[in-house]
Formats: sequence, C-alpha cells, structure tokens
Amino acid sequence: MSTLDTKLLIAETFINLVETNNTDKVPISAIVAACEKNRKTFYYHFPSRNHLIAWIFRWDIAQQLEAHIEKDCLIYKRHDPLGFDSLAYYTCIKSGVRTIDGRPFFQALDACLCHRAHYYACMFADNSPDGLPNYLFNLYSPALLDDIKFILSNRYLKEANQRFLADFYTGAALAYFTRRVREGHTTPLAAEIGAFDNIIHDSLAEEITRQQRGRVL
Repeated sequence: MSTLDTKLLIAETFINLVETNNTDKVPISAIVAACEKNRKTFYYHFPSRNHLIAWIFRWDIAQQLEAHIEKDCLIYKRHDPLGFDSLAYYTCIKSGVRTIDGRPFFQALDACLCHRAHYYACMFADNSPDGLPNYLFNLYSPALLDDIKFILSNRYLKEANQRFLADFYTGAALAYFTRRVREGHTTPLAAEIGAFDNIIHDSLAEEITRQQRGRVL
C-alpha cells in the first residue's frame, strides 16, 4: 500500500467514525483499531489528530480546485509548516487591472464542504485554538491579504487596515459556510446567491476605492 493510500485509508476511517458517532472527539486508538493499523503507522503519516483533520480538508479542497480550475490559477502554500506544499488551497484569477474573480474558489470551497457536510459540521464544532475553524482562518486570512495587496496595486492603505479587511472578510466568509454546512444546504452556491457570487472581492474593491477617494478629497 502506497503512502497516499495509507493516508486516505486513515482519513476515510476517521471520517466514517466521526459521522457514525456524530462527534469530532474520535480518539486515535479508535481510528487505528477501525482501519487495522497501529499507532506507529498513524504517527508516521500524521504527527497528531489535528494534523490529520487539516490534511483531510487540504486534500478535499485540492481535489475540487484541481478538477475545475486551470493549474496556472492555483495557489500552493510554499514551505507549509504542516508539509502540505503539494496541495492547492486557493486561487488567483485576475479579471482586470485591480480586480479578482473569487467565484471559482468559493464554489469549490462550497462543493468541498457539502461533499462531506456531516463530517465538516462536526469539525466546525471545535473552536479550540487547534480546531479546524481556526486552522481555516489562519490559512485564508493571509491569502485574502495578498488579494487586497493586488487590488490596491500602487495605492496606499495602512498595513493595519489591510489586515483588518483580510481578517473581517475571512471571518465573515467562514461563518457563512459554517452555517451552510450545519443547516444542510444542498443548493449550489452560485444558484443560491446569484448576482452576489463575487461579493467578497467586489466588496473589497469597492471599499478600497471609496477609501482612496476619501483620501484624495
């Protein structure tokens, strides 16, 4: 069995246990027993349970992104502290000089979460510092900050203001997707929000432009 096959076996076993028991509190002992592996094998592939949870998300989102978005538009986290460098996690699709099309990414994120809605609903219940919600916030706030810098181009905005925008919109987006998963929405994201399907990046561009005009006036 290849390394990837073993990781997928452990991951699928964990997911099944979470969904069966309706809880995110599944111990490593239960995982290794169910997949007929030992702790040494588990820790060889995943240093911790939280590492496994993060890997499952990164694997899931990478599959969605790579299946629907051109490779040149995919973003990888280089020198990832968890070692996930080869897994795409975000996109950069420039639709103008200072505009970004975020729709394909958010549609992929929605498909990723809805594909395992019960599992992710359980994972989103863990608000500890090492839980999945905090991992996603820390993963995507810097990514959105890079988008903000692109939208700004050569215009000035205080670093503190840029970080505020990145944190605010990341938090808002994650809260929305958490609610969708918990409430069991099945309607595709694009069909549900219609003309507002690029609201994050359109709103960022509008707010930045409004702020810049205020500085000039």
